[in-house]
Amino acid sequence: MKWRQIVPSFVTILAMLAGFLSILLTIEGMKLERPDLYLRAAQLIMLSMILDGIDGNLARWLKGSSDFGAELDSYVDLMAFGIAPAILIYAVTLQGTQVWRVILPATVALSGMIRLARFKAHDPLRGQGGYAGLPITANAGWVALLVFISQTPPLNIFSLNHGPVAVLFLTGVVTFAVLQVTNFRYPKPTKKFALFLPCIVLVTLLFVPVKGIALKAAVVTLLLGTAYATLGPLFVRSVEVHKARKDAKATDV
Repeated sequence: MKWRQIVPSFVTILAMLAGFLSILLTIEGMKLERPDLYLRAAQLIMLSMILDGIDGNLARWLKGSSDFGAELDSYVDLMAFGIAPAILIYAVTLQGTQVWRVILPATVALSGMIRLARFKAHDPLRGQGGYAGLPITANAGWVALLVFISQTPPLNIFSLNHGPVAVLFLTGVVTFAVLQVTNFRYPKPTKKFALFLPCIVLVTLLFVPVKGIALKAAVVTLLLGTAYATLGPLFVRSVEVHKARKDAKATDV
């Protein structure tokens, strides 16, 4: 491999390590009964998400795209945005109903696997023209950010195991898992770095220890992710309609 290919692949490997460490922290949190470790696990999922967006931009800037890098990226997606959030769900919610506590994380992991397999099999452009189905990163972000918020003062009084916030959390998880395997089309925000840069800044703020900053960044990021999941197909549709009208006018001329 040339250095142009090695650099983005190295960033991809860092994203995979962040996802793997997130899983380890979640397991340690369950073992030691330390919910504060779930917050760290959530941070690492978000960090992996940013690194996963940076590697593609680096590959394009350096003209270092490769089949190896594309394959590596798929494994990162499954580990960091499929398995890691599923284990985090298992740790933080439905602890009184063991059957559903297993079924829901399994559904999230399987939905993510199906989403990634379909993406690989039917999208030769790898999302450059938009995604068919909600990207797996959206559900991972929903899980990670709500866990982060639930463990950050003063909002750590809310529980994801029971109560209205838990219902909201689980409803979002199920909804996003279903959207992943639909044919709704979504834009690729990481393709345009100007749109991706604010996401990098917001996730960076999740690690700032100054009181209140990380929590505010998490809430803003959560709202942006929810808006993307709900309005993304409408945006793609409006772009397609605009393009069709433009083509029609060009034909008339």
